[in-house]
Amino acid sequence: MNVQNLTCFAAAVVIGIGLIGTASNAKAAGGDEVIVEGSRFDPELQRRVTYADLNLALSPDQKTLKRRITTTAGNLCLDLSPYVDWQCVPDAIHSTDQQVDRAIERAHRQMAGLPVGPALAISMVVGSR
Repeated sequence: MNVQNLTCFAAAVVIGIGLIGTASNAKAAGGDEVIVEGSRFDPELQRRVTYADLNLALSPDQKTLKRRITTTAGNLCLDLSPYVDWQCVPDAIHSTDQQVDRAIERAHRQMAGLPVGPALAISMVVGSR
């Protein structure tokens, strides 16, 4: 594992911990979307992918979210560097895997009539420059 991968993984862990810690302080932005405000957000290295308009219990909407994540990852990596880094996009996409799994699980629980928390946007992060 190279230094960039380790940096990306460490950043994802830090952001994830920050999101968990601040989820109870989330403020509703309207509709199903909730924006989590954390102190470690770096707009140069992180992007938000919303799914407030999707029903992630449905396979077509899950595919739409994955397309959004892939597109956002490509744009984020291009913003970081005009030079091709073949690992940047997969790393950025991978940084969302657990969040996507939790969002899909939340949607299934909601469809089953079980209590769920608010829907959150997916947070994508990549390593530093």
